[in-house]
Amino acid sequence: MPGCSAEGCHKAPKDRSLSEYYVFCADHIGEYNRAWDFFSGMHPEEIENHILSSQYGDRPTWRYDPEAPLEEMLYQTAWQSYHFTEKKPQREKTSPPESPHNTPEFEALALMGLAPPVDLRLIKTRYKELAKKHHPDLRPDDPEAEELLKRINMAYTILKIAYEKFEKIEK
Repeated sequence: MPGCSAEGCHKAPKDRSLSEYYVFCADHIGEYNRAWDFFSGMHPEEIENHILSSQYGDRPTWRYDPEAPLEEMLYQTAWQSYHFTEKKPQREKTSPPESPHNTPEFEALALMGLAPPVDLRLIKTRYKELAKKHHPDLRPDDPEAEELLKRINMAYTILKIAYEKFEKIEK
């Protein structure tokens, strides 16, 4: 304080930023602290927000939504921390990956003109139809008939084995 000759060893903030300080003696620090109001000039909403944020060390917080998938919540938290914001990330929605249709089983179904779900009876019936229709003895003028029948036989074998494995899993 002006006119005071006592040694100043007590710090008092100059403003709300708390980055600069006055230094007062023991007698005048109490007087300054009683007159100083941290919230002076703030609107009630600002005061409330300050009090709420100080409860968490002035660190950003996020709502916990138990309905949200954990992966999405973790992604959002990481994104917000990285970008120093409370905004939600604008993430492109991707469709779930389709089941692979390039497996031997799907190729066999396609060759036989079938689509899941199928059972062993349907596979056998379709195999017999195709074997009769494309048999090389019935199509002597078709040079690719034998290769096609081999592929039909292989497709039937693949589906039969896959179906047998499926039945074991079911049991």
